Amino acid sequence: MTTNDEPTIDMDDDYDDITTPEEVLRKMTLMWQNELCAPCLLPSQMELVDILLDQIQGMEDDISRQRDKMQLRISLHRSELQRISFLTSDYVRCRLRKIEANPNDVIEQHNLRKNDATNPIELLSETELKFAEEYALAEAELFEKTVIEFMPVALKKIPVPKPDLKNDMVYAKVLDDDVGNVTVTDWRDLNAELVLEMEKSSCHLIPFESVKPYVEEGKMQLL
Repeated sequence: MTTNDEPTIDMDDDYDDITTPEEVLRKMTLMWQNELCAPCLLPSQMELVDILLDQIQGMEDDISRQRDKMQLRISLHRSELQRISFLTSDYVRCRLRKIEANPNDVIEQHNLRKNDATNPIELLSETELKFAEEYALAEAELFEKTVIEFMPVALKKIPVPKPDLKNDMVYAKVLDDDVGNVTVTDWRDLNAELVLEMEKSSCHLIPFESVKPYVEEGKMQLL
């Protein structure tokens, strides 16, 4: 399979800075690892998943056209396809688990971000939002039939738990030079703050809330 036979990638406008399949995969790997390690749902990267799925389909089509499918390079391409397929599938599974854990709060956070002009990155894709709404409705109907109808009128409401990320700690690696300094609570004096210098390639055990914006921007990698 020659280089000329490699499928091309139709880049989304949001990923104009990504120009090669290797960069797409690197970006997706970072987003996948951050999603796995983050204590909450991160902004959706489903456009990136779609780009990779198109790439997978193109590579599969190329492989199917090869006469000698037992060549070593064909086997290597298949192994790479399986790796990329796992990456994208596990990323989606991880997000679905987080949505299922608290769909009402996820929908609320999505709407807050959507209405915030200073934070244009949406939390959910259209498909994820539809899934979250349907899951929340099904959960509410089940809760209504099995619990709510047997409770006093004053208690007939479905509670929406609010996750508290204030004390969630993460290991994070700095990927960019322009992260700057980050302030964290001084555990010796809860009324004071410490300023940490985020040097590139440095690793820190740090409260997630302190680095969340940088993680969402891909400037820090969770470990």
